[in-house]
Amino acid sequence: MLKTLKNKKAEGYIDTAVSVMILAFVLIFSVSVISVVVLNQNMKAIADQIVDYATFKGTTAIDSYIDGIKTERGLSFTHSFAGTEWYKSDGRVQLGDEIVCELMYHISILGFGEFVFPITVQTSSSGISQVYWK
Repeated sequence: MLKTLKNKKAEGYIDTAVSVMILAFVLIFSVSVISVVVLNQNMKAIADQIVDYATFKGTTAIDSYIDGIKTERGLSFTHSFAGTEWYKSDGRVQLGDEIVCELMYHISILGFGEFVFPITVQTSSSGISQVYWK
């Protein structure tokens, strides 16, 4: 080991430079992956918050509330309510019926060099309506 460190042929310098470059790529990629995981957790918390509000109101017509969350959090996600049986076509959900909110957010993470990986973060949450509609 000591003999290779004293070697002046510059092979160690090239190995070190390549190792540092690979380490930098791995760090950049891991930070990008960690940011996607954190974004997924935040989107899950937002979906839970939207479902809590929708179940309390007994309706899926809460676009103004969702727009407020989008501006508050700084995210421009898309939302949809799936698996919901509406009482009438105005978005009301009868007492005891399930409300399912799905959120979707498109992002791109940096790869190696000029490569960009598009990723779609999708999460959902569900709850039971708490309002009886006559």
